[in-house]
Amino acid sequence: MIRFHSIILAASLLLAAAVASAQDMRPAEQVYKNIKVMTGVPASQIVEGMHVIKAALGVTCEHCHIQGQMDRDDLPTKNKARAMYLMMTEINRANFGGRQLVTCVTCHRGHATPANVPELPSPVITEETESRPQPPTVDQILAKYITALGGEQAMRKVTTRVIVATQEVPTGPGGTIPVPAKLERSLKAPNLAVDVYAAEKFTISSGFDGTAQWTRGQNGVVGAVAPDGIDGERAGRAAAFYEPLTLKAQYQTMRVDGIEHVNGHDSYVVTGVPAANTPEKLYFDTQTGLLLRKSTYIDAMSGRSPYQVDFDDYRNTGSGVKIPFVVRMVPATPRTELSTRATLRITSVKDNVPIEGAKFAKPTGQ
Repeated sequence: MIRFHSIILAASLLLAAAVASAQDMRPAEQVYKNIKVMTGVPASQIVEGMHVIKAALGVTCEHCHIQGQMDRDDLPTKNKARAMYLMMTEINRANFGGRQLVTCVTCHRGHATPANVPELPSPVITEETESRPQPPTVDQILAKYITALGGEQAMRKVTTRVIVATQEVPTGPGGTIPVPAKLERSLKAPNLAVDVYAAEKFTISSGFDGTAQWTRGQNGVVGAVAPDGIDGERAGRAAAFYEPLTLKAQYQTMRVDGIEHVNGHDSYVVTGVPAANTPEKLYFDTQTGLLLRKSTYIDAMSGRSPYQVDFDDYRNTGSGVKIPFVVRMVPATPRTELSTRATLRITSVKDNVPIEGAKFAKPTGQ
């Protein structure tokens, strides 16, 4: 399958500055102007946190901010939001040991004014009398997944892969302006990858050199993603060329959490907790065994910013191995506006083509 880390890499392709901000662990007040109640919050959480607030309330940034002058306090809704943030953090402190269990979305649910009256008609609650069949174990689900992809023997016979595809690159404020691009993705065992996105007016690239993730923006600036940050940790964990064969080793714990409906298919939900302690959910088709969805999140000061990747249209690459030829991302990257979307569509795949190792090395740049 297309490795999840390659999707994560796309997040850092947007702008080199965005990557730096995502890794910035300085207090927010040292990076942004007029921070009053979010003092001490890592700067890396501010932008994602604002995306979560915007989605939770169903509003635009201008609900609280003056466009182009975000630090100004002209609008009363901005101070109201500050008061609500303090209320939320105090509830979590006093009742949940500071864990982020109550968030803006807990009450607002997409509305600027939260509902305080139950909706009608009231749902009918019935007792469940039928016993549900016992789901398969994690090992059984993962074994069926590997078989569905073609089996371990066929997978290990492939040592390189070059994929050509189309994908929208999110640009502009919050990634809300999608730009069509051609993607060439080169992969080599055991854990080398490079993505090159060519749009009409710019080219950007990123890669994993076996040790760390790097990026190159349209201005030629080369950057690196901190391996101990959540983006770097995920990239390193998912960099294995044979990722489906190593899924269980990537997580400290894995458990089956029942069955859910995903895009018209029943799927077993497997929750994995990696070393970074941010749970990830994997959804495997109960019939075919194929991975249909992977979802996770990024912690922000106002709650969890979700990220979901759907895998579709699995086809044989010609080497006896199946991969998804369509990958849909919501939002477009883990750090763009929650309303954004991106779809990767593969147009060609070549397995076992010669690729020099130097292709994956971090390039020199400004």
